[in-house]
Amino acid sequence: MRKVFAGLVMACFGLPVQAGGVALVLGNQAYDALPEAAESSQIMQTVSALEEMGFLVLAGEGLSAEEMRAQLAGSFEQIRREESERVVIVLSGHFASSESGVWLMGSDSSNAGLALADGQGLRLELVAEIAALASESAVLWLAPAAADPDLGPGLQAELPENLDLPEGVAALRGPAAQVVQGLRASLRPGTTLASIARANRALTGEGALPETSPFLPDGFTPGARADARAWVLAQETDTEAGYRAYLDAFPNGQNAQAARSELDRIRNAPDRIEAALFLTRDERRAIQRDLTVLGFDTRGIDGIFGPGTRGAISGWQARNTLAETGYLDRDQIFRLGAQAADRAAEIEAEERARREVEERADREFWALTGAAGDEPGLRSYLERYPQGIFAGLARERLDDIARAQQTEQRNRDLAAWRRARALDTVAGYESYLQDWPEGEFVENARARIDQRRPAPEPPVAEADPDPAPAPETPAVARARAAEAALGLPQPTRLLIERRLERLGLDPGPIDGVFDDQTRIAIRQAQTRFDLVPTGYVDQDFLTMMVSNLFREFFN
Repeated sequence: MRKVFAGLVMACFGLPVQAGGVALVLGNQAYDALPEAAESSQIMQTVSALEEMGFLVLAGEGLSAEEMRAQLAGSFEQIRREESERVVIVLSGHFASSESGVWLMGSDSSNAGLALADGQGLRLELVAEIAALASESAVLWLAPAAADPDLGPGLQAELPENLDLPEGVAALRGPAAQVVQGLRASLRPGTTLASIARANRALTGEGALPETSPFLPDGFTPGARADARAWVLAQETDTEAGYRAYLDAFPNGQNAQAARSELDRIRNAPDRIEAALFLTRDERRAIQRDLTVLGFDTRGIDGIFGPGTRGAISGWQARNTLAETGYLDRDQIFRLGAQAADRAAEIEAEERARREVEERADREFWALTGAAGDEPGLRSYLERYPQGIFAGLARERLDDIARAQQTEQRNRDLAAWRRARALDTVAGYESYLQDWPEGEFVENARARIDQRRPAPEPPVAEADPDPAPAPETPAVARARAAEAALGLPQPTRLLIERRLERLGLDPGPIDGVFDDQTRIAIRQAQTRFDLVPTGYVDQDFLTMMVSNLFREFFN
């Protein structure tokens, strides 16, 4: 896993760094292709020790060669910018060496060999040269991995016996645990690097190891200055992140207790308490519904706590003598839900009682009106209760009454027509027309009257011996042509006349000849079928007649 750290809270806050110096800690434990260097994880323990002594620490673990060079570049920039008095560089993982140099291999390295060493590793000579920029003291702490991987031709998986170090740079090497122990000892003011090398036989030291000059002088207390600066900045930011950063850097600092008090204040803020509940969208909608049930307007139930919802919460808190924060904690949410449930039950009971009263009135009115089944009573009921208990039944009964009236009306019309046909006189047909001016057989009656009424005497005046017939309209001409195009055979014509007769229409004699009476009957049928009443048979009319014949046959 790749991790990159930037230590020292003052550096994170952007304060001027007047501290112990600059440190770079790189520990490569996991490799993509090489064996794991498990002990390298211990190296990261040095980060907190260096930060406690005021060092600006840049650190990373499991880094590729490119990422390690980026961290080295950051260290180089800090060393130059701050004109550091002391530089500490801690490296752990698989090292490779040859006659031309030494490298700490990146997590993405393989056994490609010497030719690709500069691309897959961080050159130790370059690291030492950057460390030498320290104005007073610089030290390399090296913890090579215990494993001995194959790094390819030209490379050995080890540190050389002697390192080529610049003037003023010391190096101490050994197992990771001993390197951590030795580095911590070096951070005790008044301790020399030479004494550490002598006291710990597991460590090998070389380079600038003075006997009299301690790495950190007696009375060295950069941490106190950093503590004060970090506390000022934490107060200025007044955020949880600021106070946590201070405590991470100075867990036992002069202002640690005050920082924890401020953290408690921020964490116990109403908005923070509500945010910590991680309410889902559905839970927020439920809260809005509860507020609405209790009579508070949230301006919508959308799961978004805007000004409307916050105002509703404040109103509910005021009603319950709570602090009007506009934010809820867990106990308040439970209390709100319980109140809403009680109120919802009350509303349901009120609604049920109201419905019972309405239903009682509905049933009583039905008993007085619609229950009798007459048309006035049914209409009176529907007028008052269009959506009532018996509304559907009332409409069904009215439909039945209407159908019965229509059937009775048609039967009376048909009976009157049959009486007229039985008489088959002009007077009989005229009587039918007088009694049934909108009847179904009006055209038949007029046609019969025309047939039985004597033709008027021709005028004596001179006239054209062979007058031209009245011009035919385009629509009638098209209809006549469409019928002719069907080429109706005699059996089909007979079927059509029989069907017209079964429909209660009068097609004249059933002889397959479409005379004027047949044309009238066809127009009447076309009107009944919602077709254009031309009096001529077209494909639609023929299809309708045949389909109805089939339906009648199978029924």
